This record gives sequence, structure tokens and C-alpha cells, in this order.
Amino acid sequence: MPPKKKKVTAKKSAVKKSAPVVKKAITKKARPVKKKSAALKLPLTGAQPNTIYIESSAFFPLNSSAGYVDLFQDGRCAASAGNSLATPVVLPVGAVLTSLSVHYMNTTTSTVTCFFLRKHADRNSPSGEIEMSFISLPPATLPPDNYLTATATLFPDGGIIRDRFLHYIEVPSTGNWGEGGK
Repeated sequence: MPPKKKKVTAKKSAVKKSAPVVKKAITKKARPVKKKSAALKLPLTGAQPNTIYIESSAFFPLNSSAGYVDLFQDGRCAASAGNSLATPVVLPVGAVLTSLSVHYMNTTTSTVTCFFLRKHADRNSPSGEIEMSFISLPPATLPPDNYLTATATLFPDGGIIRDRFLHYIEVPSTGNWGEGGK
């Protein structure tokens, strides 16, 4: 004889069961895209160039004993006539340098040549420095403040900033010669 079936009664729970979760396959096109912060992104190439400004107060003499004179709006020059001033230029590796403009005052009768240089970071360069560009700063005046602009557009390696180099600008023969100009 078969066993008797017992009737089991269960109380219904007061908690409502949630609906079953249906998993959908995410295709490549439907996958959510994370936005990157624009502040962290530095375009190294492309249609939108970056501009770096370097104030005259960033320039210092190559030899600390030479000193400098800060003429504020009139710029900075070496304390003793004929000494150089230089400043580093921090450029990201892979950037493409398209132009370098120097705003300057030259009320003397001599042309000054400004150098854009790179130095090998581990000092393995045979000459110590490699000239990236020479910029001629001829004497002249341009009212109202006597400042002129000279721009260089030709650089080695197509202007691409290579790894393991330190870049800087050097302006030789700066100073105030009094009546002879500055």
C-alpha cells in the first residue's frame, strides 16, 4: 500500500519576493564609455596647439656671480654688460615645437643672437649642448614700448621633442650700456 500523502500548509510570508533579474548581454556598441577628464589630457599633436609663456623674471645669469638687474616692465638684463641670461623650457616628450617667439628690446647698435638649446639629460652629448635654433635680435625700436618680436620656425627633427633632453633659451650679451642702449 502506498504511503499516504500528507497535506503541508505553509504560511505566506509578509515579504514580497522581488522580480527575477534578467541579465542582458552587453554588446561592444552598448558598453558604457567612461569619460576622461579634459584637465588631465595634454594634446601633444593635433589641430589645437598649446602656448607656453615665459616671463623675463624666469631668466637668470649662467654664472651666479654675474648677477642681474630686474627692470620689471622693461625686462631683465645682466648686471654687468655682456653676460648671458638663460631659462629652462619644460616641454613634454613627443610634443611638436612649431615656433618660438622672443619679445625683446635692443636699443644698441649691435645684433644679438638668442639660442634655443638642448642639453642631453645624462650629459652624454659630445659638445654638451646642441643648438635647436638661432634667433637674430636686431637693433630697432617699435613704439610705444620699444619691444620687438623675433620668431623661429625651423627646428631639427621636425620640432619633435625627444626624450632625454633638457631645453633652455639663452640670450647672450644682455645688459644696460647707458647711452649705448640696453
